[in-house]
This record gives sequence, structure tokens and C-alpha cells, in this order.
Amino acid sequence: METRQPFKALSRICLNNWHYIDKKVLTLSEGINFFTGHSGSGKSTVIDALQIVLYASTDGRGFFNKAAADDSDRSLIEYLRGMVNISENNEAQYLRNQNFSSTIVLELTQTNTGEKQCVGVVFDVETASNEIGRLFFWHAGEFLEGNYRIGKRTMTTLELREYMQRTFPAERFYCGPSNERFRRQLYDIYLGGLDMEKFPRLFKRAIPFRMNIKLEEFVKEYICMEQDIHIEDLQESVMQYGRMRGKIEETLEEIRRLEQIGECYRDYDGKRETAKLCAYQIERLEMLRLESQVQECRDKIEDRKEEIASGKQRQTRLEEEQSGLMKEYEEIILQIADSGYSGMEAELGAVSETLTRLEDSRTRWQQTAERLREWKEKDITPNQVIWDIDQFAKEMISEEELQRLKDSLGDIQEELEGQRQEADAKLRQIKKEEREAREELKALKQGKKAYPRELEEAKFELRGRLHERCGKFINVQILADLLDLKDERWQNAVEGYMGNNKLLLIVEPAYAKTAMDIYQEMDKKKFFRASVLDTERVMQEAHPVRKGALAEEVRAKEPYVQAYIDFFLGNVMKCETVEELRDCRIGITPDCVLYHSFRLQHIKPENYTRCAYIGEVSMRQRILRLEEQCQSLQEERLPCQEELEAIRRMMQMELLNQPAEDYLGWLTDIREISGKKRRKNQLEEKMSKLKSESVDAWEAQKKELQNRQDEKKAQIARVQETIWNDQKEIEKLREDLLEAESGIAEQRRKLAREFSRAETESKDGGGEQSEDGIAAAERVGVIETSVRYEEEFQRYLSGRKSVNYDYLKRQRLSDLYPLREAEEVSYQKLVEERSSYVRSYPNRTFSTAIKENTCYDELLESLSCDDLEAFRESAKEQARSAVEHFKDDFIFKIRSAIREAYQRKDELNRIISGLDFGKDKYQFVITKNKGADGRFYKMFMDDALQIHPSQLTDSMENQLNMFTIEHEDQYAELMNELINIFIPPENATQEELNEAKKNMDKYADYRTYLSFDMQQIVHGRKDMAIGLGRMIKKNSGGEGQNPLYVALLASFAQVYKINTPAKLRRNPTIRLVILDEAFSKMDAEKVASCISLIRGLGFQAVISATNDKIQNYLENVDKTFVYANPDKRHISIQEFEKKDFGELILV
Repeated sequence: METRQPFKALSRICLNNWHYIDKKVLTLSEGINFFTGHSGSGKSTVIDALQIVLYASTDGRGFFNKAAADDSDRSLIEYLRGMVNISENNEAQYLRNQNFSSTIVLELTQTNTGEKQCVGVVFDVETASNEIGRLFFWHAGEFLEGNYRIGKRTMTTLELREYMQRTFPAERFYCGPSNERFRRQLYDIYLGGLDMEKFPRLFKRAIPFRMNIKLEEFVKEYICMEQDIHIEDLQESVMQYGRMRGKIEETLEEIRRLEQIGECYRDYDGKRETAKLCAYQIERLEMLRLESQVQECRDKIEDRKEEIASGKQRQTRLEEEQSGLMKEYEEIILQIADSGYSGMEAELGAVSETLTRLEDSRTRWQQTAERLREWKEKDITPNQVIWDIDQFAKEMISEEELQRLKDSLGDIQEELEGQRQEADAKLRQIKKEEREAREELKALKQGKKAYPRELEEAKFELRGRLHERCGKFINVQILADLLDLKDERWQNAVEGYMGNNKLLLIVEPAYAKTAMDIYQEMDKKKFFRASVLDTERVMQEAHPVRKGALAEEVRAKEPYVQAYIDFFLGNVMKCETVEELRDCRIGITPDCVLYHSFRLQHIKPENYTRCAYIGEVSMRQRILRLEEQCQSLQEERLPCQEELEAIRRMMQMELLNQPAEDYLGWLTDIREISGKKRRKNQLEEKMSKLKSESVDAWEAQKKELQNRQDEKKAQIARVQETIWNDQKEIEKLREDLLEAESGIAEQRRKLAREFSRAETESKDGGGEQSEDGIAAAERVGVIETSVRYEEEFQRYLSGRKSVNYDYLKRQRLSDLYPLREAEEVSYQKLVEERSSYVRSYPNRTFSTAIKENTCYDELLESLSCDDLEAFRESAKEQARSAVEHFKDDFIFKIRSAIREAYQRKDELNRIISGLDFGKDKYQFVITKNKGADGRFYKMFMDDALQIHPSQLTDSMENQLNMFTIEHEDQYAELMNELINIFIPPENATQEELNEAKKNMDKYADYRTYLSFDMQQIVHGRKDMAIGLGRMIKKNSGGEGQNPLYVALLASFAQVYKINTPAKLRRNPTIRLVILDEAFSKMDAEKVASCISLIRGLGFQAVISATNDKIQNYLENVDKTFVYANPDKRHISIQEFEKKDFGELILV
């Protein structure tokens, strides 16, 4: 089998403004491409972009992010704008917030000719409304110049359309917004001629292939797919039969329902008439009750008028008596006032109020004095302040002394504020040093050297720009990471002398010039402390090292690094004493004393302590020093915190913050207290004496007069209330009178209306009564017009001894409620029957609430005259037609589909027969269904049916009769069984008819009669074939995945028509296969076998996996793409050819 036919390889991918990628062009191998990186690094971002173009679908349903390890559900707008976060108010936040365009373009290269073409899509995004415009396109040749960008931005749909119209002839490009038209051209032409249904369905399922499908179901769905067997004639015959049977049953059912409605109506009509008669009698009793009530109201109104006149006379007499008592009371009040007692009583109240205010001043003074005493216990308080505080407590302080005390306390406050600021600043500095030391200590214990942040950022940016400029990964390292020391004794000397030089950025000599050019372009303000070593120049010259030089103690990991160490430390001599230092130009001792340019100095300790980075020893020493520093800073911090807290407490003590006038006012109040108390006592003595001599007698008289006045007022109020109640009672009685009279009139009108309606209904079966009829009934009176109802009412009254109309009305009401209830129950039953009927027959637009039944009765009479036998005869004819279609058409179509399935199986087995999956070989197996449906298999596949009846000529008529008779004799029972499944019996229900339709769909699928499996071929003395359908359920590891991958890849081979013979050569297609986490449960050997199978079939593959399994893939793939997304905002992709795979260990 030839699998190395020419095909259309996906050679490059161009992405502009797609998710976290601003602009990127990926170059793919024609063989096996490997995408790797941490979960969330961006692999699925590129795979989803590929799918948008390959399916010509932009909604993402069923494939967006299905290849990712997480369960996130992205949308197109999130991909285009680069969603980075969801805020607390559930609003999305994006990277791109100005209008922009995005591009996804795939470059396809024909492997034998090198001819290129591009297919893709461009999106225009309006960020204010998230509206998206799109344009699908194809053009001959490679990517457009500038990779579909104009300057720093992406081309819009309009710009791309105009560019292609200017640049390409009409037959060399296509563009348009319709995905359906583009999809047809994509599959028919651009991709080489692919099945529009099979290709996308297989491609979507393959990417997130998770092995969660049974082997038989997989083979059935992907190898032997469903065929559209047209059985319209058979279906139409069955459906016509069902419709005719349904019509018969519906007509009979409708007649039964209408008859039931008629019975309900007759029951309702009798109960309605009985209730009407009872209601009339109740209304007439109500009218008699109201007439009696009118007379009663008139009698009560006259009684209340007489009571009101009597009450007014009594009220006048009581008011005159009250006036005399008032004069006597006023005379007593004047006598008490003339005695002076009232004036003293008022003065006593004012003095008591003043004393309360003065005592409040004394309390505030004493509380302030108590708070001031706290200052006497503090060392900071001067003696003068203590003396003034004592004077304040004794209430003997003068105005000058008070002001002096306030000023002194203010001075103390200022002094304390200075101490607080000093202590606070010291504490903040200690805490800052302690926090920085602990952070550095934590980083060191985690194995990080804690380089300055700007150095790490410079290293990362330089590495990224080198990759963009050179097109490959270039490692950037720090000099200290490439050095080690031979003797720890000289550790500090090397660290101290090298200083910041040990932080140089290092690249290989071949890239030194490029690195320095890039460094010159980098942000000077941000990266001025970083430096790049010219490793190229330092290797061009020899740098001899003097014997005994400090360079002898340093071991470098790269020759170009050793050359720099020889240059920098080759002339720095190791010395032990000052005398030895003076004998050389540059010398240094182990304790970091440096002699240079005739100058002796100590090296800055920070260079070999806090900033020590060379070797393991430097990290251990830094950890030890930092632990000691943290302990020291903690011991220094605690006393400082206590001192600061003590200062803050003192600053909250009493400081006499109120104005001096307030305190002097309190003191004045205190000194007035004794005088006010003496005056209060004097007033109380005078009032007591006066009261005992004459005021008590006057007060007793005043109290007696007051009580008599109150009693008169109460009597007057009671009389007024009685009058008012009588007046209200009259108003209410008048209202009742009017209401009763109005009720009588209303009752007359009501009875007239009811009588008129009853008479009309009894004559013409219902309808609205005329206004003229109602008016006439009111004019002549109810008793004269309602003859029938009135006669019944009079007979009812004559048989009653009681004339209590209210009692009689209640009695009849108790009779009416059951009658109404029975009427309502009967009516509701009628409405329910009608409603159920109307729901079942929506074309019947009858009202369900009408009181008469005329329209239902007329319809019943009409339906009962239909000829039901004609429907039954038509149904039998349709059943006979369905049987004929089954025999002459259906059986042969199923047989043809089964034979085609066998041919497809043989074709796929030929594809995989020459391929080894490790040591395993596989083959597809199709057999008769092993279940109950398999009993029909022979009926379809019998050799007697080798010739389809439609293919026989007139001369073969006798043969047709012979083999059909022979076939029917042998399989008559099975044929009748299948026909009976399709066609229900004569009395079938609607549910049985629906079941027949469901069975028709099932048994019209040729796969119902087959079983599908795969076999593993085991070679030995005698070859063995092991069925895998059941075994694969027990083996969920790599072994269990093998046959599913064989089946999957065989499906792709069929879709891409890889096995097409040379004489039927067609246009090359793509051969792309994308697999995510494809071999997650396989070991390295199985992975190699599976990739070898992919190569053997001639596929171009993209395999995606996380970087923890990278070793299982590197030896078997042709190109690797390493994805990273460290800040969740920018995806970086590094490409590695096979010759560069060794560098991946360092990434």
C-alpha cells in the first residue's frame, strides 16, 4: 500500500490578536509536531484557532477549549478580546479595549510541487458593543507581505478584501462572510475534496479523544456510519394507514364525547330551574323585610328627637351652676396671691435649678482634678506642674496658675509628640529591615538566590528578544550561576572583589553582539544596573593568570566564562599580611582587606554577605547571617513597641484642652454653692410658717371648689355625649331608611330583570333581554308581571305561621345554598366535559361556558350521519400498499447497505494489514447481530435475493415469480413479524402507532442486523484472533487504548482517501490529525509505536501534552513547540527543531 502520496501539508499558522497572542507565525513540520507546556499555557488557544478555519465555524459550539485540561467554556469574543478576569460585579475585563481586527490564517503546501495556498478568517471587533464582523478568505500563494498587518495593526475585513481584489486575479482568491459557502468550497476544493459530514465530525471527536466510548459503538459510528436508506413510500403507506385509522377512532370518540355533554346539560338545566324558583322567593322575602324596616326607622327617629330636646334643657341648667362655682374659686386664688406665698414658691424653684447647675460644675471640676493626678506619677512631670495640680485639686488655683498649668501640659504634649515620632520612625525602620530580611531568607531556603528583581526582569526580556530575533531559544544566564570556588577560605575575597561584576548577563559568544545590540535598545531607566558580558571579545585574547592569583580559586562552567575570570582576577594576588599586600600592585587577604593603586581599604561587607551569590557556600552563609539578623531585629523591635505604646497612653492623659474661661467659670460656680444653699433654706422656712398659719385653709377651700367644678364639667359632658349620640343615631336611622327604600326599588328592578330573562330564556332559548322589556316590567310592578313565580311565592307564604321575614329568608337561603351548589357542580361538570372536548378538538371553536347546548347538539347530529365504513375500507387499502413496498423495496435496500459495510470493512483491513502497532496487528470484524435482531439477517442476505426485482427484464418474469415465492415460503414468519412491527393491528392506539414509527427508524438502519468488533492478531505456530470488544473494558491503560487508536487512525485514512489506487488518483487532500493528551496512559514504548503508526499512514500530526511527559515524545517527534503563559496575559511559543531538542532540558 502506498501512503506516501502527495498531500496538502499545514506549513504555517499566522495569528494576529488572538487571545493572549498579539502576533505570531508558527512553522510546522510535515511530519509529527509536538505542542507542550503547563496546563493553561495556551496550547488549546492555537488548536481552537485551527478549528475555526477548518470547520468554517465561528460560534465555537462543541469544540472551543475542548482540548484544554480545565473545564472552562470560552466564547469567540473572549478569545478575540483576550479576557483576563471577571470582576466582583460579574463584568469581564479584557486586554484589548479599543476597536481592533484579528486574523487566523493557515498556509497549506502541496508536498510534491511546493505550491502554496492560504485559507483563513479576519474579524473586526467593536469593543463598545462586542459586535463582530467576519470575512472568510482563500488566496493562492504564501502569506501576504507583513503577515496580514499594516504597520503595527492588523488589516480589517475591508482592507483585506480591497488588497486581494487589487493583487490577485478573480480565479486566484475568494472572500465572503458566509460560512456555509466558504465551507463548501473549503471541503470541495481548498482541502482537496473531503466529506462535509464525516470530516468535521471525526476531527472534533479526535482532538479531545478520551477513550470513553465502547469499541463496538466507535466502529459503528466512525467506520460503518449510518446510511440514508430512502423508504419514503413504505413510510407514507404506514403513515396514511395510521392517519386513516386515527380519523375513524377520532370520529367515534367525538360522538361519544358529545353524547356525554348532552347528558350533563340535561342534568344541569333541571337543577338550574329549581334554584331560580328558590332565589325568587328569597328576593320577595327581602322586599317585605325592607318595607318593615322602613316603618321601624321612622318610629325610632321620632323617639330620638324627643330625647334630644330634654337633654338640651338639662345642659343649660348645669352650665349656670358651673359658672357660680368658678367665681368662688377665683376669689380664693386672689387671697393666696395677696399673702406672698406664690412669689416665694417661684423663687424657691429658681434657686433649686441654680444649685443643680452649680453642683454639675463641681462634679466636672473634681473629675478633671482626678485625671490630672495621673501626671504626678510620671517622671516627665516637672515639680511646678505637680504643685499646680495640687492647687487645682484643692480648688485654690488662681487664673495665672491655671494658665501656667495649661501651658506646661502643652509643652509636655509637644515633647511627647517628638518622642512618639522618633520612636515610630525607629520602629518602622526596624520592621522594614526585618521584613526584607525574612523575605530574602524565605527565598534562599526555597533554593532561590534572590537576585535583584530588575536583574531577573532584564534576563527574561533579553532571552525573549533573542528568541524573536534569532528564531530559536537562546539561553541567558547570570555569571554567579556559572562559578564555583575551590577553597571556601577565599569565598569572601572573591565575592567582595567581584562586587556587581558577578551579576553580569552571559550568552554564548556567537550571540554576544546581538545581545549587546538588544541591551542598547532596552529601557535605560529600568535596566541601567544590568550589564552584558562581551563573551565574544573576551575569548579573542589570551589572559594569563599569575601564580598565586585569586583566579586560581575560581572554577568556571564554560570556557568563555573562565576567560573572563582569568582577565578579571588573574592579576589579583592572594595575601595574608599587610607586608605581602605592599609587595604587589593588586592584592587581597581572606578577610577582605584590599590593596589597589597604592591604597589600602576594607571591601564593603555587603558585597560578600548580603550580596553573596557564588556557589552553595554563599547561600549557607547568607542564610546563617539573615537568621541572626532577624533574631537581632526582633529583640530590638519589642522594647521599641512598648516604649511607643507608653508614649501614646501618656498623650491621652488630661491636658486641660478647654479654654481657661471654662475652668474659671466652674470655680466661680463652686464658690457660689454655699450662698445659694443658705437662701434655699430661708425660703423653705418662710413658706412653711406661712402655710401653717393661713394658706392651708385656703388651699382646702380651693381644692373643694375645684372638685365641684370638675363634677359639673363631667355632668355637662355626659349630657352633651347623650345628645350627640342621639343625633348620630338619627343620622344613621335616616341612612338606613334611605338604604331600605333604595333596596325596595332595587329589589323591584331586580325581580323585573330576572323575570324578563327567565321568560325570554323559556321562549327562545336564551340571549340578552331588551332594555324596553326591563322598563315595562318595572312600570307594571313585579307582582303583576311575575305571575308564575308570584303564585308559587303566595302559596309558600300561606303555609307559614311566622311573619318574621328575616327568619323566613334565612330559612330559604339555607335551602338555596345546596341547590346552588348542586347547580354549580352540575354546571362545572358540563364545563369540564366541554373544555376537555375543545382541548381534544381545537378546530371546534364552541364556547365552553354558554348556558344552552344547541351548537353541541347540532354537531352531534351531523357527525352521527358520517359514513365510517368508507374510512375503514381506505385504511385496509393503505395497509396492503405498505406490505407491497416492504417486500419489493425495503428488503433489497437493507441487503445492499450490509454488503457495502462488508466492502468497507475489507478496505480498512487492507489499510492496516501492513502496519504494526508495536508487536500488535489488528483487523475489523463485522458479523450477524448476536442479539435478538440478528434473526432477520438471513432473510436479507439469502442468495435467492441476488437479483433485485427492479433489475429484471420482461423475459425474466417467471424467474421473479419463482425466487420471490421461494423466499417468501422460507422466511414468511420473519417477514410477517417485521411487517407487524412496522404496521400495528387494526385496533392500534396512538401510542402503538408512535411505537411503529420508532421501530421503523430502528429497523431501517442496516446496522441493527450486524455486530461490530475488532480483533488482535497474535502470531505463533498457529495465528490467533482475539476479540477486543469485551477485553477493552477490563484494560483501561495503554494496552486498552491501542485498538481505539487503530480504529481512529483508520477512520482518518478513510476520510482522507489515503488508500485510493494510483489509477484513481485524485487531488491531494490535507492529512492533518490533532490529538490532545493522546497517549496519557501509555509508556514510552507504546507512544513510539503509536507515533510510528501515524507516520506509517502518512499523516501530518499535531500532538499536545503537558510538559511533565515530554521525555515520552521527544525521540519520536519532528518539531516541538514550547508554550508558556506565566502572567496569564501573554502567551509565548518557542520552536525547536529536532537538532535543538537537547536545549529543551534547560528550558
